[in-house]
Amino acid sequence: MTANNSEKFNPRFIFIFLDGVGIGKTTANNPFIAAKSAYLPFSDSWCTLPDKTPVKPIDACLGVKGIPMSATGQTSLFTGVNIPRILNRHKDSFPDNLMRRIIKRNNILLLLKQNKFKVRFMNAYPDCSDKFTPQYVRIQDSGQIFFSEKFPRNMRPTISVTSCMMLTTHMTPFGKEDIIKERSIYHDFSNRSLNERGDGLPEFSPEKAAEILYNTSGRYDFTLYEFFLTDLYGHGYSFEDSVLLIRELNSFVKHLLSLLHKDRDTLLITSDHGNLEDYDTRLHTVNPVPLITWGYKSDELRERINSLIDVTPAILEFLKKKFF
Repeated sequence: MTANNSEKFNPRFIFIFLDGVGIGKTTANNPFIAAKSAYLPFSDSWCTLPDKTPVKPIDACLGVKGIPMSATGQTSLFTGVNIPRILNRHKDSFPDNLMRRIIKRNNILLLLKQNKFKVRFMNAYPDCSDKFTPQYVRIQDSGQIFFSEKFPRNMRPTISVTSCMMLTTHMTPFGKEDIIKERSIYHDFSNRSLNERGDGLPEFSPEKAAEILYNTSGRYDFTLYEFFLTDLYGHGYSFEDSVLLIRELNSFVKHLLSLLHKDRDTLLITSDHGNLEDYDTRLHTVNPVPLITWGYKSDELRERINSLIDVTPAILEFLKKKFF
Protein backbone atom coordinates (compact mmCIF):
# COMPACT_ATOMS: atom_id res chain seq x y z
CA MET A 1 0.00 0.00 0.00
CA THR A 2 1.51 3.34 -1.00
CA ALA A 3 0.13 5.40 1.86
CA ASN A 4 0.41 2.70 4.53
CA ASN A 5 2.91 -0.05 3.83
CA SER A 6 1.93 -1.99 6.95
CA GLU A 7 -1.33 -3.16 5.35
CA LYS A 8 -1.41 -6.78 4.24
CA PHE A 9 -3.78 -5.96 1.40
CA ASN A 10 -4.25 -3.07 -0.98
CA PRO A 11 -7.72 -1.57 -0.49
CA ARG A 12 -9.09 -0.45 -3.81
CA PHE A 13 -10.81 2.82 -4.65
CA ILE A 14 -12.33 2.53 -8.12
CA PHE A 15 -14.09 5.47 -9.77
CA ILE A 16 -16.18 4.58 -12.83
CA PHE A 17 -17.23 7.63 -14.80
CA LEU A 18 -20.27 7.04 -17.02
CA ASP A 19 -20.69 9.81 -19.57
CA GLY A 20 -24.23 11.06 -20.20
CA VAL A 21 -26.33 9.19 -17.67
CA GLY A 22 -29.04 10.76 -15.54
CA ILE A 23 -31.84 9.51 -13.33
CA GLY A 24 -34.90 9.46 -15.54
CA LYS A 25 -38.56 8.79 -15.11
CA THR A 26 -40.00 5.33 -14.74
CA THR A 27 -41.39 5.18 -18.26
CA ALA A 28 -41.10 3.04 -21.37
CA ASN A 29 -38.74 5.63 -22.86
CA ASN A 30 -36.08 4.98 -20.21
CA PRO A 31 -33.77 2.22 -21.52
CA PHE A 32 -32.56 1.45 -17.99
CA ILE A 33 -36.12 0.35 -17.19
CA ALA A 34 -36.31 -1.76 -20.33
CA ALA A 35 -32.90 -3.30 -19.59
CA LYS A 36 -33.93 -4.22 -16.03
CA SER A 37 -30.44 -3.18 -14.97
CA ALA A 38 -30.49 -4.01 -11.27
CA TYR A 39 -26.95 -2.68 -10.78
CA LEU A 40 -27.70 0.53 -12.69
CA PRO A 41 -31.18 1.31 -11.34
CA PHE A 42 -31.47 4.79 -12.80
CA SER A 43 -35.08 5.91 -12.53
CA ASP A 44 -36.97 8.12 -10.11
CA SER A 45 -38.81 5.20 -8.50
CA TRP A 46 -36.02 2.62 -8.60
CA CYS A 47 -32.81 3.81 -7.00
CA THR A 48 -31.27 1.03 -4.93
CA LEU A 49 -28.88 -1.79 -5.74
CA PRO A 50 -29.91 -5.38 -4.96
CA ASP A 51 -28.07 -5.19 -1.62
CA LYS A 52 -30.08 -2.04 -0.74
CA THR A 53 -27.19 0.36 -1.39
CA PRO A 54 -28.93 3.62 -2.35
CA VAL A 55 -28.34 5.48 -5.59
CA LYS A 56 -28.25 9.18 -4.73
CA PRO A 57 -29.41 11.82 -7.23
CA ILE A 58 -26.85 14.65 -7.39
CA ASP A 59 -27.05 18.01 -9.15
CA ALA A 60 -25.37 18.53 -12.53
CA CYS A 61 -26.79 21.99 -13.32
CA LEU A 62 -24.63 23.73 -10.68
CA GLY A 63 -26.90 26.75 -10.35
CA VAL A 64 -26.61 27.79 -14.00
CA LYS A 65 -29.54 27.87 -16.41
CA GLY A 66 -29.47 25.67 -19.47
CA ILE A 67 -28.68 22.05 -20.21
CA PRO A 68 -25.52 20.59 -18.62
CA MET A 69 -22.77 19.75 -21.08
CA SER A 70 -19.69 17.56 -21.23
CA ALA A 71 -16.76 19.99 -21.13
CA THR A 72 -18.02 22.07 -18.21
CA GLY A 73 -19.57 19.09 -16.42
CA GLN A 74 -16.49 16.89 -16.57
CA THR A 75 -14.12 19.72 -15.65
CA SER A 76 -16.32 20.53 -12.65
CA LEU A 77 -16.56 16.86 -11.68
CA PHE A 78 -12.83 16.18 -11.80
CA THR A 79 -11.60 19.49 -10.33
CA GLY A 80 -14.28 20.49 -7.82
CA VAL A 81 -14.50 23.93 -9.46
CA ASN A 82 -17.89 25.24 -10.62
CA ILE A 83 -16.99 25.91 -14.25
CA PRO A 84 -20.53 26.77 -15.45
CA ARG A 85 -20.69 29.42 -12.73
CA ILE A 86 -17.40 30.93 -13.91
CA LEU A 87 -18.53 30.94 -17.56
CA ASN A 88 -22.21 31.61 -16.74
CA ARG A 89 -23.08 28.88 -19.23
CA HIS A 90 -22.64 25.20 -19.99
CA LYS A 91 -20.14 24.27 -22.72
CA ASP A 92 -20.09 21.04 -24.72
CA SER A 93 -17.41 18.78 -26.13
CA PHE A 94 -13.80 19.39 -25.04
CA PRO A 95 -12.22 21.80 -22.54
CA ASP A 96 -11.10 25.24 -23.73
CA ASN A 97 -8.02 27.19 -22.60
CA LEU A 98 -9.63 28.41 -19.37
CA MET A 99 -10.75 24.92 -18.38
CA ARG A 100 -7.35 23.46 -19.24
CA ARG A 101 -5.64 26.06 -17.02
CA ILE A 102 -7.84 24.94 -14.13
CA ILE A 103 -7.29 21.26 -14.91
CA LYS A 104 -3.53 21.83 -15.06
CA ARG A 105 -3.35 22.99 -11.47
CA ASN A 106 -6.30 21.22 -9.92
CA ASN A 107 -7.66 17.79 -10.88
CA ILE A 108 -8.32 14.58 -9.02
CA LEU A 109 -5.35 12.63 -10.39
CA LEU A 110 -2.93 15.48 -9.72
CA LEU A 111 -4.30 16.24 -6.24
CA LEU A 112 -4.10 12.62 -5.18
CA LYS A 113 -0.61 12.23 -6.61
CA GLN A 114 0.52 15.36 -4.74
CA ASN A 115 -0.77 13.70 -1.57
CA LYS A 116 1.43 10.65 -2.21
CA PHE A 117 -1.31 8.35 -3.48
CA LYS A 118 -0.59 6.00 -6.34
CA VAL A 119 -3.13 6.74 -9.08
CA ARG A 120 -3.98 5.27 -12.48
CA PHE A 121 -6.23 6.07 -15.41
CA MET A 122 -7.43 2.66 -16.55
CA ASN A 123 -8.34 3.40 -20.18
CA ALA A 124 -6.06 2.23 -22.98
CA TYR A 125 -5.06 4.64 -25.77
CA PRO A 126 -4.03 2.13 -28.46
CA ASP A 127 -3.43 4.78 -31.14
CA CYS A 128 -1.09 7.13 -29.31
CA SER A 129 0.11 5.77 -25.97
CA ASP A 130 3.77 6.15 -26.99
CA LYS A 131 3.19 9.78 -28.05
CA PHE A 132 1.39 10.85 -24.89
CA THR A 133 4.44 12.44 -23.23
CA PRO A 134 5.56 16.08 -22.78
CA GLN A 135 7.89 15.66 -25.75
CA TYR A 136 4.89 15.27 -28.04
CA VAL A 137 1.94 16.91 -26.24
CA ARG A 138 1.58 19.15 -23.18
CA ILE A 139 -0.65 21.82 -21.68
CA GLN A 140 1.00 25.24 -21.66
CA ASP A 141 0.49 27.84 -18.92
CA SER A 142 -1.93 29.69 -21.23
CA GLY A 143 -4.11 26.58 -21.43
CA GLN A 144 -3.23 26.00 -25.06
CA ILE A 145 -1.99 22.56 -26.03
CA PHE A 146 1.39 22.11 -27.63
CA PHE A 147 1.54 19.31 -30.21
CA SER A 148 4.73 18.16 -31.85
CA GLU A 149 4.65 17.27 -35.53
CA LYS A 150 4.80 13.59 -34.58
CA PHE A 151 1.60 13.64 -32.50
CA PRO A 152 -1.25 12.07 -34.52
CA ARG A 153 -3.28 14.81 -36.19
CA ASN A 154 -6.53 12.87 -35.94
CA MET A 155 -6.16 12.81 -32.13
CA ARG A 156 -5.55 16.54 -31.67
CA PRO A 157 -9.18 17.73 -31.65
CA THR A 158 -10.18 15.10 -29.07
CA ILE A 159 -8.04 15.94 -26.02
CA SER A 160 -10.64 15.30 -23.34
CA VAL A 161 -10.74 16.33 -19.69
CA THR A 162 -9.35 12.95 -18.61
CA SER A 163 -6.59 13.21 -21.24
CA CYS A 164 -5.67 16.63 -19.86
CA MET A 165 -5.56 15.10 -16.39
CA MET A 166 -3.06 12.50 -17.56
CA LEU A 167 -0.92 15.22 -19.11
CA THR A 168 -0.77 17.11 -15.81
CA THR A 169 0.53 14.03 -13.99
CA HIS A 170 2.91 12.97 -16.81
CA MET A 171 1.06 9.65 -16.92
CA THR A 172 1.71 7.52 -19.99
CA PRO A 173 -1.56 5.85 -20.93
CA PHE A 174 -1.91 2.13 -21.36
CA GLY A 175 -1.59 0.94 -24.96
CA LYS A 176 -2.61 -1.91 -27.22
CA GLU A 177 -0.12 -4.31 -25.67
CA ASP A 178 -1.66 -3.65 -22.24
CA ILE A 179 -5.07 -4.72 -23.59
CA ILE A 180 -3.56 -7.91 -24.97
CA LYS A 181 -1.79 -8.65 -21.68
CA GLU A 182 -4.99 -7.88 -19.75
CA ARG A 183 -3.61 -4.90 -17.85
CA SER A 184 -6.03 -2.35 -19.27
CA ILE A 185 -9.38 -1.99 -21.01
CA TYR A 186 -10.53 0.31 -23.77
CA HIS A 187 -13.43 2.75 -23.32
CA ASP A 188 -15.40 0.07 -25.18
CA PHE A 189 -14.32 -2.70 -22.84
CA SER A 190 -15.46 -5.40 -25.26
CA ASN A 191 -12.88 -4.26 -27.89
CA ARG A 192 -15.52 -4.71 -30.59
CA SER A 193 -15.10 -1.17 -31.92
CA LEU A 194 -11.33 -1.69 -32.21
CA ASN A 195 -11.79 -5.01 -33.98
CA GLU A 196 -14.24 -3.50 -36.45
CA ARG A 197 -11.33 -1.48 -37.79
CA GLY A 198 -9.08 -4.55 -37.87
CA ASP A 199 -7.07 -4.45 -34.63
CA GLY A 200 -7.49 -8.20 -34.04
CA LEU A 201 -7.81 -7.99 -30.26
CA PRO A 202 -9.49 -10.54 -27.99
CA GLU A 203 -13.13 -9.73 -27.37
CA PHE A 204 -13.73 -9.28 -23.65
CA SER A 205 -16.98 -10.22 -21.97
CA PRO A 206 -18.26 -7.74 -19.35
CA GLU A 207 -17.11 -10.18 -16.67
CA LYS A 208 -13.61 -10.44 -18.15
CA ALA A 209 -13.32 -6.66 -18.39
CA ALA A 210 -14.41 -6.34 -14.76
CA GLU A 211 -11.73 -8.84 -13.72
CA ILE A 212 -9.07 -6.85 -15.57
CA LEU A 213 -10.16 -3.63 -13.84
CA TYR A 214 -10.19 -5.41 -10.49
CA ASN A 215 -6.74 -6.93 -10.96
CA THR A 216 -5.09 -3.74 -12.18
CA SER A 217 -6.70 -1.59 -9.49
CA GLY A 218 -5.02 -3.73 -6.83
CA ARG A 219 -1.72 -2.06 -7.69
CA TYR A 220 -2.99 1.46 -7.03
CA ASP A 221 -4.67 3.50 -4.33
CA PHE A 222 -7.08 5.10 -6.82
CA THR A 223 -8.15 3.89 -10.27
CA LEU A 224 -10.33 5.85 -12.69
CA TYR A 225 -12.17 4.27 -15.63
CA GLU A 226 -14.12 6.29 -18.19
CA PHE A 227 -17.01 4.80 -20.17
CA PHE A 228 -18.45 7.21 -22.70
CA LEU A 229 -20.43 4.92 -25.01
CA THR A 230 -23.45 5.74 -22.84
CA ASP A 231 -23.42 9.34 -24.10
CA LEU A 232 -22.73 8.33 -27.70
CA TYR A 233 -25.61 5.86 -27.68
CA GLY A 234 -27.96 8.41 -26.16
CA HIS A 235 -27.23 10.81 -29.00
CA GLY A 236 -27.38 8.55 -32.00
CA TYR A 237 -28.20 4.89 -31.45
CA SER A 238 -31.51 3.07 -31.37
CA PHE A 239 -33.38 2.38 -28.17
CA GLU A 240 -32.80 -1.36 -28.66
CA ASP A 241 -29.05 -0.85 -29.05
CA SER A 242 -28.97 1.21 -25.88
CA VAL A 243 -30.79 -1.49 -23.94
CA LEU A 244 -28.17 -4.03 -25.06
CA LEU A 245 -25.36 -1.65 -24.07
CA ILE A 246 -26.89 -1.11 -20.62
CA ARG A 247 -27.25 -4.85 -20.07
CA GLU A 248 -23.55 -5.36 -20.82
CA LEU A 249 -22.59 -2.46 -18.56
CA ASN A 250 -24.86 -3.85 -15.85
CA SER A 251 -23.09 -7.22 -16.07
CA PHE A 252 -19.74 -5.42 -15.84
CA VAL A 253 -20.73 -3.59 -12.64
CA LYS A 254 -22.40 -6.66 -11.15
CA HIS A 255 -19.30 -8.80 -11.61
CA LEU A 256 -16.97 -6.09 -10.35
CA LEU A 257 -19.02 -5.81 -7.15
CA SER A 258 -18.80 -9.57 -6.70
CA LEU A 259 -14.99 -9.28 -6.70
CA LEU A 260 -14.70 -6.30 -4.36
CA HIS A 261 -14.51 -6.63 -0.57
CA LYS A 262 -17.21 -4.49 1.02
CA ASP A 263 -15.26 -3.92 4.25
CA ARG A 264 -12.12 -2.51 2.64
CA ASP A 265 -12.75 -1.60 -1.03
CA THR A 266 -14.70 1.36 -2.35
CA LEU A 267 -16.53 1.82 -5.66
CA LEU A 268 -17.87 5.18 -6.82
CA ILE A 269 -19.93 5.59 -9.99
CA THR A 270 -21.31 8.87 -11.30
CA SER A 271 -21.82 10.94 -14.45
CA ASP A 272 -21.53 14.48 -15.82
CA HIS A 273 -25.02 15.10 -17.21
CA GLY A 274 -28.17 13.28 -18.21
CA ASN A 275 -28.83 11.85 -21.68
CA LEU A 276 -29.25 8.10 -22.11
CA GLU A 277 -32.07 7.81 -19.56
CA ASP A 278 -34.60 9.71 -21.71
CA TYR A 279 -35.40 8.68 -25.27
CA ASP A 280 -38.00 11.44 -25.59
CA THR A 281 -35.00 13.57 -26.56
CA ARG A 282 -31.65 12.86 -28.21
CA LEU A 283 -30.10 15.80 -26.37
CA HIS A 284 -28.75 16.11 -22.85
CA THR A 285 -31.20 16.51 -19.98
CA VAL A 286 -31.39 18.54 -16.79
CA ASN A 287 -32.02 15.41 -14.73
CA PRO A 288 -29.86 14.77 -11.67
CA VAL A 289 -27.08 12.27 -12.24
CA PRO A 290 -26.71 9.07 -10.22
CA LEU A 291 -24.14 8.64 -7.48
CA ILE A 292 -23.31 5.12 -6.38
CA THR A 293 -20.91 4.75 -3.47
CA TRP A 294 -20.43 1.17 -2.35
CA GLY A 295 -18.12 -0.48 0.14
CA TYR A 296 -15.89 0.80 2.91
CA LYS A 297 -17.56 3.74 4.72
CA SER A 298 -19.55 4.45 1.58
CA ASP A 299 -22.35 6.07 3.59
CA GLU A 300 -19.96 8.79 4.78
CA LEU A 301 -18.72 9.40 1.25
CA ARG A 302 -22.26 9.52 -0.16
CA GLU A 303 -23.39 11.99 2.50
CA ARG A 304 -20.59 14.38 1.52
CA ILE A 305 -21.60 14.58 -2.16
CA ASN A 306 -24.60 16.60 -3.37
CA SER A 307 -23.41 17.90 -6.74
CA LEU A 308 -20.67 17.39 -9.32
CA ILE A 309 -18.32 19.82 -7.59
CA ASP A 310 -18.41 17.82 -4.36
CA VAL A 311 -16.97 14.62 -5.86
CA THR A 312 -13.26 15.43 -6.10
CA PRO A 313 -12.90 17.10 -2.67
CA ALA A 314 -14.94 14.28 -1.09
CA ILE A 315 -12.67 11.59 -2.55
CA LEU A 316 -9.52 13.44 -1.48
CA GLU A 317 -10.85 13.88 2.06
CA PHE A 318 -12.02 10.27 2.17
CA LEU A 319 -8.68 8.80 1.14
CA LYS A 320 -6.72 11.05 3.49
CA LYS A 321 -8.85 9.87 6.41
CA LYS A 322 -8.52 6.26 5.32
CA PHE A 323 -4.77 6.11 5.04
CA PHE A 324 -3.26 8.89 7.16
